Amino acid sequence: MVAPMDWVGGMTLFVVRQKLPVGAAMTAVALWSVAATPALAQINPYAQTGSNGPADNDDPSLRAPTAVPGLAGYNRGLSLDFSILSRYDDNLGRQPVKDGGFRFRPQVNGVYGLGLGRGGVFVQANYGRDFISGTSRLRPSDRLMLGGGLDFQLSRCTGEVGGSWRRALSFVTDTTQFGGFSQETATAGFAAQCRIGSALSINGSVLRSTIETVRDSSGVVPFSTAFNVERWSYSAGLGFGTPALGQFSLGGSITDSKFPGRLVLTPTGVVEDGLSQRSARFGYSRRFGNRINLSVGASYIDTQPSTTLSVVLIDGVPQVVDRPGFRGLGYDAALDVTLSRRMGLMITAGRNTFANGVVGAQFTVANTWAAQLDYQLGRRFTVGAGVSHRRSDYRGAFNSPLDPVRRVSDDFTRYYGQFGGRLARRMRFTIDVAHNMRRSNPAILNFNSTSVGFSLGYQLGRGAK
Repeated sequence: MVAPMDWVGGMTLFVVRQKLPVGAAMTAVALWSVAATPALAQINPYAQTGSNGPADNDDPSLRAPTAVPGLAGYNRGLSLDFSILSRYDDNLGRQPVKDGGFRFRPQVNGVYGLGLGRGGVFVQANYGRDFISGTSRLRPSDRLMLGGGLDFQLSRCTGEVGGSWRRALSFVTDTTQFGGFSQETATAGFAAQCRIGSALSINGSVLRSTIETVRDSSGVVPFSTAFNVERWSYSAGLGFGTPALGQFSLGGSITDSKFPGRLVLTPTGVVEDGLSQRSARFGYSRRFGNRINLSVGASYIDTQPSTTLSVVLIDGVPQVVDRPGFRGLGYDAALDVTLSRRMGLMITAGRNTFANGVVGAQFTVANTWAAQLDYQLGRRFTVGAGVSHRRSDYRGAFNSPLDPVRRVSDDFTRYYGQFGGRLARRMRFTIDVAHNMRRSNPAILNFNSTSVGFSLGYQLGRGAK
């Protein structure tokens, strides 16, 4: 597995804690720095861990994490990672009219862990900078992260508690001003799992997170508070299984979000906009021999605005906004297949609702699927190719300086190929080519882009659980 928190897949990834299966070896070369990004309110926290392909954005992983978002977790000793990501994109800002540019990001990541009884405490930090050239739409910006936590093991229970803060440009696919504004995110949480007997387990988590748009001093992109989010999330679950039967799970989650930059006009005055998300999920996972690992889940999702009143103040400007909720079925599926000693296939699919801080809408109903095929060349290198698709339907869409048109839906497709591996025991690299395409309603948000990226990372320090 990669570092346990990969809610957000793919920028510069260079920490691999254990030996990866062939199907995941390629993408593990790029998933480290984005582990600092907090969850974007994914309602299903139970699926397997996975990745998203090339390092051309900061999207959430298509497979959910298993601990506190934003934390690297405890590993004894000091680990330092130096990485460089470079990418040329013929449409760097992802606009209808192409505006090519070059993005270069050096970054250093550090984690220090100290044993403490049957667990350990750890602190982590990274510093990097996005240098951008060739386009006037984007400006260079620092990339900062601080965090720390405690991993513990008490009798039959294991868990993690901690928090993190980060600031960086927003390179998330859904944004229309891709890379054009910075956000600060702060996350604190607790997650634990306890085993009862040989086959039964319980788990739970509590998470507090905030996302705040940072004023752009360059003046290239207008400022808005409409994307700010304050969120509490809770989850609990029950698991039962044996190696012969597989693992069954039953769980639920609650997420309550507030948007302090959006005010709803009510008969008694203005109140902060909000969103309530509730879900219940039944899941099953099993490993079939040494070749197949399967996880599937079905869920019922209930996502509703705090009020259905339709006059909303966005940055002080009143708008009439349609504010429907959503009640319906969701699902998640993850399949890893070892086709041969050298070849592996990963397939992921799902449907869920998201309330994130980068889209001019109250929430999104997203249908996603992705497939990746990897082939290991000798012991050091891996070549792979993949495709992913996301259908996003936006509910409660509004206008803002960062989203100037109301969005109805998007179909976003990515095709990519990549080659990577080890140049030395501590040095890893990735070369990838990616093509992105968005077909949107309204069509003014359509774009195509093709990019080529090269990543290089070097790790110092050696840790063991």
